[in-house]
Amino acid sequence: MSEAITPSLKPSTFKGEVTRTGHLRVVCSGPQFSKHPQVYLTMVDDASGHPSHVVCPYCSHTFHFDAALAKPGHHH
Repeated sequence: MSEAITPSLKPSTFKGEVTRTGHLRVVCSGPQFSKHPQVYLTMVDDASGHPSHVVCPYCSHTFHFDAALAKPGHHH
């Protein structure tokens, strides 16, 4: 079963911002009024094989996975 992809950014997000999320996949649309396409990103695992983070290649927004924010059964 696939996990729903949840938008985690506000339209006014600026370069270098960090968001903590309990989702393994996130959507980044970049700063408002930019030419940043909407992209779907999946968390990168750390050396222990646990979800860690992902950085948007367009705006450098960083998403950090926080298991405490995850719904039960939606992370590994």
